[in-house]
Amino acid sequence: MLEYTFYIRHNGCWTETINESFPDVSATIIYSYRLLGSSITMIEVNNVQEPIIDELIAWLGTHSVITTAQLLQYDETSKNAYISLVGEYDDHTEPVLNVLLRNRCFPTVPATVADGREHWSVLVPTNEAVSQAHDELRDLGPITVDSLGAPELDGLLTGLVNIKQAVQNLSPRQQEVLARAIEHGYYDSPRACSIETLAEMDSANTSTVGTHLRRSEARILESVLPLLTSSNTIPDDRATDEHASSLP
Repeated sequence: MLEYTFYIRHNGCWTETINESFPDVSATIIYSYRLLGSSITMIEVNNVQEPIIDELIAWLGTHSVITTAQLLQYDETSKNAYISLVGEYDDHTEPVLNVLLRNRCFPTVPATVADGREHWSVLVPTNEAVSQAHDELRDLGPITVDSLGAPELDGLLTGLVNIKQAVQNLSPRQQEVLARAIEHGYYDSPRACSIETLAEMDSANTSTVGTHLRRSEARILESVLPLLTSSNTIPDDRATDEHASSLP
């Protein structure tokens, strides 16, 4: 089993140009599949302000590969929108997920869209499947290999256990304050509430609430640290196929 992560600039797809019109928006592809010639896609769009929702839906609906764009839900607190898309793709713009699934590549997390590129992370059974998927993906657009290797499943499971333990080690008050902060969008960008608002909800002063949050954050982030890689830079298009030679 291999873990294969990559960036792709999907030629002709809405993901390629969305940030030209909406530079502050990022998106997550919850699912996308092709059925009877039409592609059915569900996306979560992040950091979309309410005044531009209609503009975004109109832009998506008039894109060359999209026939219908429909807003399903908008969360005013998180500024996230859930949108359904129906598209007519040809062989040169088909959904990336189609290519992956027919080559037995299974996403581990939903793909993200930012800076005109889709970022995918998949598990693949064989080297041959990686090579075939990579060759077919290159027909859709420039692709940059982020990483290719054996998945660190043991490390991931250990990390998840450590995070769970860190949460359990928080005091009941710390858990209560942290949960309220997350629920009311304190960690959203931009923030949906201030620490003063959280203090009012808690009937405590801002110093006390801030202390609970900082201590909770410190414990959880310490448990996350081992999962972080030494490099978090995003490759640019000049590195397109830079690692292709390492593929079988």
